[in-house]
Amino acid sequence: MAQMKLFATLLSIAVFALPAMGQIDVELADKDATTEAKALYKYLKDEVWGKKVLSGCQAEWNYNTNDAEAIKNASGKYPAVNVFDFQHHDQTWINYRSELARNWKQSGGIVSFMWHIHMPCNAFAQHQSDWTGFYTPSAASGGQLPCHISPAKASTEGTLENEMLKTRLNNVASLLLYYQSQDIAILFRPLHEASGGWFWWGSEGAEAYKQLYRYVFNYFTDKGVHNLIWIWTSQLNDKSWYPGDEYVDIIGRDGYPDGNRDHRSQVEDFKNLRAAYPNKMVCMPECNSVPSWANMETDEALWLFVAPWCGGCAFDHNNTEEFWKEQMGSDGIITRDETGIK
Repeated sequence: MAQMKLFATLLSIAVFALPAMGQIDVELADKDATTEAKALYKYLKDEVWGKKVLSGCQAEWNYNTNDAEAIKNASGKYPAVNVFDFQHHDQTWINYRSELARNWKQSGGIVSFMWHIHMPCNAFAQHQSDWTGFYTPSAASGGQLPCHISPAKASTEGTLENEMLKTRLNNVASLLLYYQSQDIAILFRPLHEASGGWFWWGSEGAEAYKQLYRYVFNYFTDKGVHNLIWIWTSQLNDKSWYPGDEYVDIIGRDGYPDGNRDHRSQVEDFKNLRAAYPNKMVCMPECNSVPSWANMETDEALWLFVAPWCGGCAFDHNNTEEFWKEQMGSDGIITRDETGIK
């Protein structure tokens, strides 16, 4: 009996001593997720999270691997994650149906997409394809945008804003279904940085935003899109903006330190997000200076993946070629050739 009590006590201690990283959700938010999406999530959860960090980068605002090639040229290795952007999905000068995403995946890479959703600023414009941006009027250049796009109306059936949004959702859904037919699972990050207020989807507060996010999630799943792993981006201290565990798989944090070549781990942000969302993995889908593996390891702040922003942000005054050589050669950083994914 004494031995049984001792065993029970030790078991209790062991359970309570389990790190928070052992509490990650087992299933995806989309209960009808494809086999490929489930397999990618399992890989992230079981083989990467808390052990190593996936290297990453952005496409230059659309559908390319320009920054990935630059990092490869500097370091000899491709990053594991390439983050494309659907913001030009309706433009004829980009072929989102090319084999680029498929080739990236077949080379061992992980495909990610974000989406800067353009909406015509003048809701009654005759030319619905007019480029009018994704910012709020106050955040646009000089505050000169002539109108405001309502996220509440965009997710309300029967409004003109909703019709415009559905046109865009249908375009992107067709692309996602195309990738799904190619067995490509996607880390998907729409409607990001909402609580900052500079994008139209965050311009009317938390409740309107959550309604919109859930609308997009349900619209895609109703269309049969099930190859997505959903990333929601926190601005910290914005839990009231969180759409809910049933709509989110991974938490993101866009980290932009003020100093040049500041390769700190950003451990405080990491800890804050882990405390706020203990059952979710956390990543850094945007940054300027990339946290170094040495600092992330020392601080025990192992982001799931880290992807510097584009437009020169991956280099210049943020990350030198020498940094990339050391970073991509670190034992704890996973490069494209090391994922084992095909």
